[in-house]
This record gives sequence, C-alpha cells and structure tokens, in this order.
Amino acid sequence: MTRQVRSSIYGGAVTVADQAEYQRLHSALNAQSAAMASSASRWTQAACTLAAQRERLVWCPAAMQTAEPSVPMHTDQRARIDAARDASDVMARRCRVLADECTQLADLVARAHSLYAEAEMRNTRIVNRAVRAFAVHHPVATGIAVGTLAVAGGVYGWATEGSFNWAYASKATAWAHEGVVSGIGAACSGPGGRLASLTNLPGQSINDTAAVASPFLSHVGGMVQGTSLRMRQVDSADMAVGGASGIQDALHDLRRLGQANGAGDDGLAYGTIAISQYRRQDGSQAWLVTIPGTDGQKDSPFGWIQNAELMSASAAQRRNADSARLVAQAMHQAGVQPEDSVALIGHSQGGIVAAALASDYADTYRIEHVVTAGSPIANHPISSNTWVTSVEMDDELVAALDGTSNPANDHWVTIRGTVTDGDSDGLCTGRAIDDSDGPYRLTHDLKYHEAALGHALDLGSPAVQQHNDHFRGTIAGDYVGTTYWQGRMAHHTPGED
Repeated sequence: MTRQVRSSIYGGAVTVADQAEYQRLHSALNAQSAAMASSASRWTQAACTLAAQRERLVWCPAAMQTAEPSVPMHTDQRARIDAARDASDVMARRCRVLADECTQLADLVARAHSLYAEAEMRNTRIVNRAVRAFAVHHPVATGIAVGTLAVAGGVYGWATEGSFNWAYASKATAWAHEGVVSGIGAACSGPGGRLASLTNLPGQSINDTAAVASPFLSHVGGMVQGTSLRMRQVDSADMAVGGASGIQDALHDLRRLGQANGAGDDGLAYGTIAISQYRRQDGSQAWLVTIPGTDGQKDSPFGWIQNAELMSASAAQRRNADSARLVAQAMHQAGVQPEDSVALIGHSQGGIVAAALASDYADTYRIEHVVTAGSPIANHPISSNTWVTSVEMDDELVAALDGTSNPANDHWVTIRGTVTDGDSDGLCTGRAIDDSDGPYRLTHDLKYHEAALGHALDLGSPAVQQHNDHFRGTIAGDYVGTTYWQGRMAHHTPGED
C-alpha cells in the first residue's frame, strides 16, 4: 500500500462567469456519471434475465425437442443466449468504468476550481466555533477529551505499526486543532473565559496571548541565549539553493536548505538562510529569500522561544524577534534595495518570519510574494498588495496554531494536502510520497508540502497557476547567485558595540 497526498485549494481570483461555467461542467459530469451507472444497472439486469432464460431452456420439455436426432435445438439457443449474456456483462462493466471516470473528472474539476471550498470552509468554521466555545467554558474537559483522542490515535498507530506514533495522535485530533487553539486564546483573554480573570489580556486570539507572554519569554531567552545577534556570511560547497523557475523549485530548495541546516555540513549549519539574486535586462534586481524553520539549537535565532514573538499581535515584538532581525539584517547586507522586487519563502517558523516581514517591513522592502509551508500566519496583518501562497497539511498541528483558517481572497491562496492510501498513480489519487511504504510520519515534514503543491499544480488550478506566475514574475530575471547568512545568539560583553 502506497500513500498519496491530495490537495484542495481555497481562495484565488475566479470570476463569477468562470465559476458558473465550472459549476455547469461539474454538474454535467455528475449527471453523466449517474446516467452511466443507470445504464450499467440495466445491462446487469439484462444479463440476469438472459441467464434465467437459459436455465428455462434446460428444464422446459418443449425446448428439448430436436429437429434432427443428433443435434438438439436447445443447444444452439443456449449458445446464443450465452453470447448475449456475456455481451451484456461487458457493457455493464464498461458503463460502470465510464461512471467512475465521470465521477473522478467531476471531483478533479471541483478541486481544481475550488467548487468545494466555500462549503468546506463554512463547515470548518462551524466546527471551530463549537470547539472554541466548549474550550472557553470547559477547558479541563476539553483537554481530557482531546488528550483521550490523541491517545486513542497513538494506540491505533501502535496496533498498526507496532509502536506508539505521534503522527496518528495528530491525525486523530486534526479536526479540533484550530478550535482548541482559538479556545485557548479566548479562555486567556476573551470575555467570559475562565482564565481571563487571571491574565487580564486585552484581546481574544492566540496572537494576543502571545503578545502578553512574549516579554517574559524574551527575557528567559535573553538569559539563556543572550541578546546579541551575531551574523556572518558563510560559504558552502553544497549549493542547496539555486535559481528557481517557480514555487515548486523554491519549495524544493527550501527543503534542501533545511536538511543542510539539520546536518550542519559544508558551512550550512543551523540558523542559516539563503538570499538569491536575479538581474533583469533593464538593470533592476529581484530577490528570493529562503528561510528554514525552527532548529531548536541553544544559540540559534531560530529557537523555540522566538516563535512567541513572531506570533505576537504587537508589530514591535514581531520586529524584535531574533529570527526576523537576522533576515532583515541579512537582506540589508546582501544589497536588497527598497525598490527591488522581493519574494520570501519559509517553512514553519521561517514562514512566520516571512509573514512578519511582509507585515512589518512593508515600508522598508518591496515584498511582493510570500510562500509559506506549515506556518500559522492567518492573523498576520499582511498588506493586500502582497500575494500569499500557503501550503498546509490538514493534520499538522503547527499550521493550526493561529487558531483560525487563512483568508481566502484574490491574493491569498491556501493549498491543503491530505494523506490518503492508494495503490494507483494519477490525478485522482494525488502525488506519491517517498516514504509511502514506511511508517506514517508527522506531516509537518516539507516533503508532504512539496507533494501537496505538486498535486495542486497537476490539477491545473487557475488560482494556483496565477500565484505561480506571479511568483515567477516577482523573481523574473537572470539568476546571479545565492549567498548564505548565518546567525548566532550571544551574551553582550562590556565594550561591545
């Protein structure tokens, strides 16, 4: 059994006329599927009738009369009935195949053109509101319920694979992720929340909660890591990031850079980002900034503590996050000018950094496109002039830590991938993943986002294609090269600038 990743697309610019035409095609394919299924039933019924008629010939005395003593008349009749019955069976199978193909085509049209999106988002909001309301008023019961589901998922993973697997726990609770996180924010800060009287927070979202928690966590981080950000340009024999011709290339390079950061080889140790330069014929420049996710190293600006500042509702706190400061300083050192076109792509914390820069550095840099993979950025105040392409998996907890669904508009498209089991290839089964015969893994791994984006492009979605074209236009030009910038946190020493 192999595993596939299938994608659904939300958002994007689609005209009313186009939407109506896609809906008409979807309805026509479904109607044709129903007609073929009905035909298959009639052919099957005809085959059954012929089979019954054949049996009557065996037992009917009149049919046993022979025109010639050596050749019974019923033998020829039975042969003709057998041929008609077999032909009816063939037609029934063909009609069923056509019905299945029409159903699959209708599903592809719906996925490619987001025909399911509005209904799915409406259902998701209803579930999120219900879970949020329960979590606000019954936080302990919510914790017990979600914990029980997580344990049940882990036990199922144990029964399936022979060991406890957190991936199954995450999958079992996926439907409640955003609602529970939203409920935590409301319970801490919203009116009526049981924890509100203890915290007295100003807002109702998880980002407001992060704004209050950030000063304390920042102080802890300063004591552990230091507050001095040391940045340097590094060289590497492993050119993890090259020239990108679209979002798929850029996402693949992001995965390669993240793997190199994890390995710590060839100069690309943890806390390293990449800045690629493109030069156009008119002499102007474009840039692509590639930002990996949290590495958790003791002196890395991409640590766990920095996530709280990046998720804060306060712009000042987001700008002061060490990982955001590293990227902004590296862009300045690399030579990015205010008038240059800039695209940012990041995974997990790297995507939150990209969203923070697009929100808080719009006056400093011309950030035209942001691509995120597995990043909770729904509440970031990104300018409407910036295009956002978000790739998420439906059962990864990290992407749900914003407690709400991403905006769905002309300039913001979300691609949500779902892992399914299937043995066949093709658009209807999705994109195969490279560990499909191994244990089920947490889908926060970038290979799942790569597969989700690949399937969305395979579907031919106009919204995804528009975003891919815009991304390509943002970094259009001849690829000049890539520089790598590494950050380390240190304690400030007397006399240091």
